[in-house]
Amino acid sequence: MFIIDIMFLFFHVSKRGIMRFPLIAVVLVVLPLVSFAGGLPFAHYGLLDTPSAELLKHTEIAFGGGGTAYSVEDSAGTSSMNAAVAGYLEIGLFERGQIGATYLGQAGISGTARGLLLAETISRPGISLGVENIIGEKNYEFYRDSNDSLYNYPNDQNFSIYGLISKDFSYYVSFPICLNLGYGTGRFKQSSEAVDGLENPIPGLFGSLLVHPSISSEVMIEWDGRDLNAGAVYRVNRNFSVMAAASELEHLFLGDDSTSNGQDVMQSTKFTVGLQINLGPFLNRTELDPYERLRYTDDDEALELLLEYRARAREEIQEMESTIN
Repeated sequence: MFIIDIMFLFFHVSKRGIMRFPLIAVVLVVLPLVSFAGGLPFAHYGLLDTPSAELLKHTEIAFGGGGTAYSVEDSAGTSSMNAAVAGYLEIGLFERGQIGATYLGQAGISGTARGLLLAETISRPGISLGVENIIGEKNYEFYRDSNDSLYNYPNDQNFSIYGLISKDFSYYVSFPICLNLGYGTGRFKQSSEAVDGLENPIPGLFGSLLVHPSISSEVMIEWDGRDLNAGAVYRVNRNFSVMAAASELEHLFLGDDSTSNGQDVMQSTKFTVGLQINLGPFLNRTELDPYERLRYTDDDEALELLLEYRARAREEIQEMESTIN
């Protein structure tokens, strides 16, 4: 509850410019203390624990990470709190791709890469391909087992290739909602023998649902191929975002299952706080569309006005279409 209270206070007060700097300072002091908690959410650039079809602008850099708290039982059945840290660094290239690296605690550093096959428009979804955990270690995983070895999954976790389709349905339903659906190998693919999460009827399938309550915030729920996660992101300004998440939520209601194992770190609900810092783009900023130019000036009032104009135009277009039909 302490973490949630801190995030709640930050979200509601940081809109006042005079309070922004002191609050950021508090978060930057508190977060590293919690960050010796580690976690899979916010270990990769994207949503919570799944990729995003949204790419960084050319020469834009994003780095961030999160700390996760979770409990696990010892051989005597006594629960104890554990913690560690994970993070990432990414750079956008030519408006069509980005490359980067992921840090998963004692597991080390791996590479990432993704590319845009088809840009999203009003009438069609966006499609992207990518790969995560580019490393030779097959068991590349943040957590360790009781023998202090990297957690051993039936499926190799390295070279996790995925495809992702994303669509914003705001135009069609007049509600700020976006859906992502993907399929991947490696860390996205759950073995039929695994008991670390809900059984995936289509191994490798993952997806997410995003809602934007405001320009600066988004709330999301996702299925990462193995587990159910939920969280929120708040953009303080164009350079700084704070995040919070709860992952592996299925264990909240599977805890009394006879097959559950309290000593298994992958059968424990986890709570994460994180941050992301964006720098740039350092080149080609003049090529940004009007919405992106406003976003990079950090003018929320102008952004809201533009969105209002777009919504009004959308309604007029829909009325015209219904009249024609």
